[in-house]
Amino acid sequence: IILGPTGKNGIFDNSKKDIKILTDGSFLIKYLASAIPSESFILKIFKEVSKKTSLLSGDGTSTTILISCSLLKDSIRYLIAGYDSFFISNGLKKIAFFLVEQVRFFSKPISNIDQLIRLLKTQLGKKLNDNLIDLLVNSLFKLGRDGLLLVEENFIPKNEIETIQGIELDKGYASSYFVNDLKTFEVIYEIPYILIAKDEINDLNQIKDIIEYIKSKNSSLIIIAENIDKKIFSTLVLNTIQKKIKLAIIKYNSIKFLKNGILEDLSILSHCNFFESNIPLKNRIYSVKDLGQVEKAIIKKEKSIFIISKFSKLIAKRKINELNRELISSETEHEKIIFKTRIARLAGNITKIKIAFSNKYQIEEDRQKIEKSILTIRSSLEEGILPGGGIFYYFLNQELKNWSYLNLFGDEIFSTQIVSNSLLKPIEELCNNNNKKAFLILNEINKFGYPYNYNLFDNKYSNSFENGILDSAKAIRAILWNSLTIIALLITSE
Repeated sequence: IILGPTGKNGIFDNSKKDIKILTDGSFLIKYLASAIPSESFILKIFKEVSKKTSLLSGDGTSTTILISCSLLKDSIRYLIAGYDSFFISNGLKKIAFFLVEQVRFFSKPISNIDQLIRLLKTQLGKKLNDNLIDLLVNSLFKLGRDGLLLVEENFIPKNEIETIQGIELDKGYASSYFVNDLKTFEVIYEIPYILIAKDEINDLNQIKDIIEYIKSKNSSLIIIAENIDKKIFSTLVLNTIQKKIKLAIIKYNSIKFLKNGILEDLSILSHCNFFESNIPLKNRIYSVKDLGQVEKAIIKKEKSIFIISKFSKLIAKRKINELNRELISSETEHEKIIFKTRIARLAGNITKIKIAFSNKYQIEEDRQKIEKSILTIRSSLEEGILPGGGIFYYFLNQELKNWSYLNLFGDEIFSTQIVSNSLLKPIEELCNNNNKKAFLILNEINKFGYPYNYNLFDNKYSNSFENGILDSAKAIRAILWNSLTIIALLITSE
């Protein structure tokens, strides 16, 4: 239903949850369930496989599920007919390695901005208006390799783009009781104070002055600490629940965070004190002078985003110059990686796309599509691009048949037919969504040859790399590998 840029959206609703707009396979399968245990098990397996593909490349969840279903269905038919599951499984594994190598062989790096734009339009299709796509293209230049993209509602009937200086931690809130935005299940504070506590907090008197100051200012506080006494933590949580104070706590791993310098970078950008001494001090009394401040903090379950003021850019530039000097004098490769990462972090920007005010379901749909598209762009820059629109799977199908006769033995050869049928599913389903006949399109494609494909939007045949539709090579690799390996495992399991 939702496969490809021309696919339809799904809408999920039940008595316990809000209505959800489902724009790709990972969201759709997340809300599917079955009362039959075997079907429920298969759904869970497909959910994990599609999630793995999405995390790796940002795209391909629907195609992963589609190919996996086809592989499993045809494999079961062969097993029922009496063929050896071990040989078919072994054949699927061999084919998985071959197809991954073919993806790497045929992929080409992105050579111009036009290819980047066409890749973006392939990903988004007609589900976003042209103005929003243009804004997204412009944001790519500002994002850089390590940038971060946020999507939120605008208060005027106009789409806008805004660049903000910021930093991201890969740790989220220490307790869900700190959550103050139940729609997104996030902690969101405007202009909060920041305390980075390197030493253990085991007495409330250590932060008593800060708590009183925050209350008097009617502001919010975010404590970033490695160790907090359980009683102190429980007291702070209880005060937050009772709305006596606006607070959130982030617990970090000292070895990881101190070695990569992320806490020092945050302290620089937020103007808070960071005690660099490696000798821990018991019962350190923290004062108001140790506090820093950021423009906005967005704390999720697994990560935290701090948006800093524009004035911090000047301080960041000085620190970047200092780190560049240390990078030149560094001797080991490990040190160089750390310095390069810190420079990128301090120089990196957060780009915010503000969507013209609309209903919350439309904004949620646009947010999902934009976030996925950014992941796809980054994965394409890493591993290149390939012909899109399901056509590359068809070309792989032709390569597979020639290879299998020389490399598969015994019952392994039947796995070729299983995979061959599955590789045709993406183009067939895309054509069905557009009321087209797949066999007619494939006949024309055979006349043109690789790398031509068919654009379902314009009803034209074109060279994919010159002016046709494109897909991320990393997404295709992840789809094929995840689908084939999980089915190879399933058919040899009890």
